[in-house]
Amino acid sequence: MSNLRPSPITPSVDFDRNGVQHGFLRLPYSRDDSAWGSVMIPVCVIRNGKGPAALLTGGNHGDEYEGPLALYELARMLDPKDVSGTVIIVPAMNYPAFRA
Repeated sequence: MSNLRPSPITPSVDFDRNGVQHGFLRLPYSRDDSAWGSVMIPVCVIRNGKGPAALLTGGNHGDEYEGPLALYELARMLDPKDVSGTVIIVPAMNYPAFRA
């Protein structure tokens, strides 16, 4: 019997679809002023058929700007025809800290 629960994070992208998708990972977040808040974490998925998957992340700490900027640029420039498999880019994992 498995004790795994489904993830509370809801993606706005389809990780199985070919091409380039820009969207968000919706992370539920309860604040003092609203129990129904969420943090929208930017994500880009570049997929071209079957193959390995690479996850590139940045912005784990709020004062690190070089990684997120490089990943935003890569997400803008990377073409699916240059990829065999899937590249998932999360340029600002800790989005509230990145914005601060």
